[in-house]
Amino acid sequence: MELWVAFGFGAAVGAFVGYLLARRTRVPLPAARPAPPSPPPPSVTKSPVGNPAVKHVVLDEGSANVLNALNNRLSGIGALADLLHGSPLDPERARALVLLHGEVRRAAEITSHFLELAAHPAGAAEPCDAAVVINGVLADRDSTFRELGVKIIRAIPGDLPMVACPMAQLTEMLTKLLDFSLRRLRASQPPRELRLEVIATGPSVVVSLWDSGAPLAVEAEQRLTSPFRFTQSGGGGEVEFALARALAQSAGGNLRLRPRGGGTGAEVVVTLPRSLLGALPGLSTPAESLPRMRILVVDDDAVNRQAMVLLLEREGHQIVAVENGLEAMERLGDRDNTFDAIVTDLQMPRLGGRAMYEQLVNSRPLVAKKFVFVTGDQARGETRAFLENCGQPSVTKPYDLGDLINAIGTVSRKK
Repeated sequence: MELWVAFGFGAAVGAFVGYLLARRTRVPLPAARPAPPSPPPPSVTKSPVGNPAVKHVVLDEGSANVLNALNNRLSGIGALADLLHGSPLDPERARALVLLHGEVRRAAEITSHFLELAAHPAGAAEPCDAAVVINGVLADRDSTFRELGVKIIRAIPGDLPMVACPMAQLTEMLTKLLDFSLRRLRASQPPRELRLEVIATGPSVVVSLWDSGAPLAVEAEQRLTSPFRFTQSGGGGEVEFALARALAQSAGGNLRLRPRGGGTGAEVVVTLPRSLLGALPGLSTPAESLPRMRILVVDDDAVNRQAMVLLLEREGHQIVAVENGLEAMERLGDRDNTFDAIVTDLQMPRLGGRAMYEQLVNSRPLVAKKFVFVTGDQARGETRAFLENCGQPSVTKPYDLGDLINAIGTVSRKK
């Protein structure tokens, strides 16, 4: 009877681990429409040696144009909502305006994350603040630490980047690892110590957890990751360790034992991908204060152009607006100091922002250094490559006014 119970429990845990591992390779259901023709080879972001490169999606021309058009409309709506902020409105209309602005920002997040989420690369999962999770898990076990007299040493940098792992999943993973260490510490003699260190390295965030329990050889890793072993030799805690590893792998990371000199204790190292999606929504960088500037705005979309003019004029700047690169070149004239900044869309009829920049970068480099690119076209690999390599600041439509002001401030300081 006892064998059947053990076997049943092992099978259940094994099935659960298998489910978690399967989540890593789960693919989205196919769309109702036929698949588009094979796109050009995806662009690849360079990564340090030994780390796999992150591949981005490159949409076909039609899909890229649709995404660009959607970003243009969202940009216009967002800019108009920004303009209404501070206007004398009754409380009901003011509340509706705040809600409208929030919905525009949420739509902007969807479009800006669309390419990464469509491909499901490592790093495209829901972003999570690992420092918050770690401190929360430690707080949950505080009474056990006090009961056992465990000395906690933690090293968590304040500027730790987000990790690509949902908060609930990271919490469960770290809780299981902490329980694994607590089980070992309970079986050991005082003094008891637990060290937790987090560092960001390349495209990853590494969390290491060391306890002063009985020595544990690296060779024990294979045994620890098997949920079908029920012996308690070597420190026990096999099920917790195995499930924690499954959770790490399902997030695109890994979990392993790391050898330490002196043969004392055990150190578990979790490596998780850094989030591609940046900081959590709503954490916009405050706009810097700029002196009055003369700015050339170039955009073929009339609503976006007029909204940007009004926003920048409200900030106290003198604005000249045109609808394509040819008109912009005429306005620039022969002097390099006609404008303090040139804010331009990339895709425009007659002469686009990129072509205008490439004409000026060699003939008039001082003018080219004043360019700020504002675009909703992030779906083309060549567009991303250009923005990454040109050295000029860029803002993605729909943009945040603070980001635009800061980008303009960047070029105004260039000499």
